[in-house]
Amino acid sequence: MNWLGMVGRLALGSVLCLSIGCESKAPVSEAGPTTIRLTTLLPDPIAADSEAFDASPDPIVWRFDGPYEPPEPDETDDEAGDSKVTAEAAEPKEELPDLTPTHGFEAFHGIDGLAVQEGRLVGETAEIPVLRTRVEATKHKAVLHSIELRMRSSKGSTVQAMLRGAKGFDREEMLEQVRDSAYWPMSAELTPGEEMRTYTLDATRSFGPMSLDQDGHLFIEVADVAGAAFEIESIRFITRQEHLAKIPEGASWQGLSEIYREALVLRAPGRVTVETTLPDKPWLELALGTVQPHPLAFRVELQDEDGQEHELLRRTVTLPDRWEETPLDLQEFAGQTVRLTFGLDSKARGAVGFFGTVIVRNKGGLPRRAADPEALVPQGVIVLLVDTLRRDHLNMYGYERETAPTLAALSREGALFTDNISQGTWTKVSVPSILTSLYPTSHGIRRASDRLPLDVTTLAEVFHEAGFATFATSSVPFSGKMSNLHQGIDVLHERNSIGDLEHSRSKTARTFVDRTLEWLEAHQKSPFYIFLHVFDPHDPFEPYSPYDETWSEPGAKKAHEKDVEIAKEHFEEIDGHETELPDEKYLIAAGLDPAVFVKREKDWYDESIRAMDAEVARLIERLETLGLRDKVVLAFISDHGEEFLEHGRHFHGNATYGEMTNVPLMLWGPAFVPNGKVVDETVQSIDLMPTLLELACLEAPEGMQGQSLLPLVRGIEGWTPRPAFSECRQADFQRERKPEDIDSFSIVVNGYRLVQNIDPPEGLAELELFDHHEDPLNQKDIAAEHPELVEKLTAELELWKKWASAMKVQGTQGIELTPEEIENLKQLGYLK
Repeated sequence: MNWLGMVGRLALGSVLCLSIGCESKAPVSEAGPTTIRLTTLLPDPIAADSEAFDASPDPIVWRFDGPYEPPEPDETDDEAGDSKVTAEAAEPKEELPDLTPTHGFEAFHGIDGLAVQEGRLVGETAEIPVLRTRVEATKHKAVLHSIELRMRSSKGSTVQAMLRGAKGFDREEMLEQVRDSAYWPMSAELTPGEEMRTYTLDATRSFGPMSLDQDGHLFIEVADVAGAAFEIESIRFITRQEHLAKIPEGASWQGLSEIYREALVLRAPGRVTVETTLPDKPWLELALGTVQPHPLAFRVELQDEDGQEHELLRRTVTLPDRWEETPLDLQEFAGQTVRLTFGLDSKARGAVGFFGTVIVRNKGGLPRRAADPEALVPQGVIVLLVDTLRRDHLNMYGYERETAPTLAALSREGALFTDNISQGTWTKVSVPSILTSLYPTSHGIRRASDRLPLDVTTLAEVFHEAGFATFATSSVPFSGKMSNLHQGIDVLHERNSIGDLEHSRSKTARTFVDRTLEWLEAHQKSPFYIFLHVFDPHDPFEPYSPYDETWSEPGAKKAHEKDVEIAKEHFEEIDGHETELPDEKYLIAAGLDPAVFVKREKDWYDESIRAMDAEVARLIERLETLGLRDKVVLAFISDHGEEFLEHGRHFHGNATYGEMTNVPLMLWGPAFVPNGKVVDETVQSIDLMPTLLELACLEAPEGMQGQSLLPLVRGIEGWTPRPAFSECRQADFQRERKPEDIDSFSIVVNGYRLVQNIDPPEGLAELELFDHHEDPLNQKDIAAEHPELVEKLTAELELWKKWASAMKVQGTQGIELTPEEIENLKQLGYLK
């Protein structure tokens, strides 16, 4: 039997609307359909009456088949040293070679024989071959969309690039970064050979928009191997404006100031008409915007059933890169079959305009469901994901400090899971698991540049297809479009949409709760799904006032800053690595007390949790004032924990010990979740998605690897106890790993945790066993006392790895398991 063919039909809750999920009855809504997404009704193609707008009056392009004119010197561009040093204090600068023969390009690192020959830039690669050249600022504000690189290379699999500003440029620091960093924000797969090829290096996969309004430096790693001969024919920057000017008119995903929406794109002069039948209480959710500084006149007109024309909106937009909310009440035309026309005019022919979220919603309408249409289901589902939050720092889990009084109160009114295990140990890996119900091995995201395959269905997509309005915040690019987690979201606020917060870059709850409440006000009469991702417990740990005086001692900040500087001096001598979160060995080498150092961090960590909890209180308060308290389900979870030297290190993504994977999980919804339920069964974060879909009586996508928690919540049959698995695969940020940067896996079952360390350094065992309940932070290895248990759990872990790999969305096909392996998987609860 083909393994993938078999597991693709596993009965792990493919249709989750069982009788336990739809207990109560409610009258069928008479309001009609919930949502009409007008982008699905657009003609294909849209007839364009305009030429493409010239969006790049000063394109940035390099060619090597003509004369070269060197750029004018820039006083802010210190190519030999650190420009922050004043001219009086600076030492004589290194004399750089004349770059005119190579058209301004330099062999920055690992390139031999760089020259321009027959109209091409040529050379041979050594280790880490990197080119550098100056980039002059554009005369008009522009954002980089991509780089088109036309080249060939005899060897290699990857070409990558990055931009760095000229101001403050330090050559030695940049050389160190090039040698150390394996992750560059723009990359493409390289096809070696004699053929000249065009490679597109996508800048939208970076951590934020790349502005071209300042001088800078372009770095290109032409191949990832030594010994390759390369030739570059041309390099061209494609700005966002140029990209948009060439895209077809119609529906696409667009962002302004890092707020993204599904949009109708038109070029002036442009018009498009759609026909639809309006529900009983219709309103048009709409936002307008442009990326160009030319006045654009937006029009929305309606033709009713009698053929009468009505102008619904006339709005001129002059400020680019901003959404203007313009919702329209269509109650006057309720129940009619109407023709809606969207028009765009401008003196700048071809200028691009966005009609964002062109969705007709029905106030009071109910979503589509897989089962009984009369079942009582939540009007709203909110997933509150608090990043980097260990459950042992929450008072509802027994912590001595009252760090989260609001969440504790909600847990007493809902269901608290005392033993939830995260599947990943950093955000890029863990959040996709929560939102797809897939183990990391199966969804395939491991590196910072990886994206979720488009054929994987997210939690938001299921709610979206059922007619829910969907909204999300992303406090780090890993949980947004950079990972393809915008799938199914109507409006996404990326981290860069809120800029540099005054208090700390990590404290996002206050701002994102503000934005969530504003969106909720507008959608209080519609079914809605919200993914609210806040970052407050993440480092920098220090909170904002007044929470910074809750547990911290006076003078703690100055003392901590002094200790960090002392520690840096010592671990620079050890391995040249700088960080605000030094490993324990560096603190000891510096003569510092690790316990004192960590206590300050934990004080700030707890205070940041308390500050976040205050914002959760505002959210609950607004649900009550809007009359939504008994109409919603809120799920509270974290993606991973944080290490405070429990195993000698800081941060997360280090291993699969308890401090990294023991995370909170709570369900609250007075009308849908039993009051005061405490669940001690070991569960997994991938179980959240099937649980929420069952609560909403929605059909779940095939292949989910979690199972619904509702049998545990409601105390009925249907739950299958299973081991919980976690993965830690080291990311690709550094070219060389330190000995302690290893992959690890863990299995938690029957009160034990087995940790498997892959190729561990000296002094660390390959297999460690811990009492999961008595030793949740895994301080005492008891593997030697239970060799048979270690052998048994190791075999189960290896079998699970094989199963998860077989289920990989874009991976190996046709993996076969032996009858014994299949039987073991059945016993573990992963097969029926």
